[in-house]
Amino acid sequence: GRARILLILCTVFGVLSVASGFYERGSNVIAIKDEKQFKKEVLNSEFLWVVEFYREGCGYCQLLTPEWEKVAANLKHLVKVAAVDTERNRQVASKHYDDANPIQGVPTIKLYIPSGKPGKPRVMTYQGERKAKAIVNFLTSYMPDHVIRLKKQDGSYDAWMDDKSTPKVVLVTDKSETSATFKALSAEYKGRVRIGKVVKKDTETFKLFGPENLPALLQLVEDRKGNLMALMAYDFSKGKTYSKLSNFIWDCEKEWKRERKKEREAQGKGGDL
Repeated sequence: GRARILLILCTVFGVLSVASGFYERGSNVIAIKDEKQFKKEVLNSEFLWVVEFYREGCGYCQLLTPEWEKVAANLKHLVKVAAVDTERNRQVASKHYDDANPIQGVPTIKLYIPSGKPGKPRVMTYQGERKAKAIVNFLTSYMPDHVIRLKKQDGSYDAWMDDKSTPKVVLVTDKSETSATFKALSAEYKGRVRIGKVVKKDTETFKLFGPENLPALLQLVEDRKGNLMALMAYDFSKGKTYSKLSNFIWDCEKEWKRERKKEREAQGKGGDL
């Protein structure tokens, strides 16, 4: 009787409470609240964004929710994983900045890939399997990669070293493919720190470094005679997490700025960068 009715009501409202809080506080999924946030964060980013458009009452959306949480957790710091409630944010859902491929139903997953044009990313609709592993593999293949492979033989190494406008770090590795972590780091520091990569099989360039242990991440500078010096080297025994690697690059950037300031002050041109 009454107990059964209460049980049913609790069950129904329990489901509704889960649905109404798809991606709330504590979730790794970024909840897009309005068009202003969408334009600022999604359309003007150096990172790859992937956005799920969903509706709370949609059963398929509820089935996707745990997979989407796994995607966000696996790609934390690497890809911006977001969600838009199409009922609460009708303006964002109706525009979604992909006129050629309107949203026909939910859930719909769209990638916003930096194009180099501010406010105008390339937009793609994900059509693959709705499982976390498949989505993660797909997304990492579309991450922007600003890591420059350096080779003596094609002149890219010399050109990279000759540019003194920004600080530099170089990854020395035996892997040709850039990892998702370094793709994301290159997006975070784009325009601030140039990240180069020397691959072991490029022997002419590799012998300039030749570290015993790979990978190695070095901050490079040239002395007045043009000789290479590593001001700082990252200790990979401390781990390969995004945060630790980012902190190292940030320290390199600060050190480079301090050195530039000292040089200017020595020349009687003080002031911050």
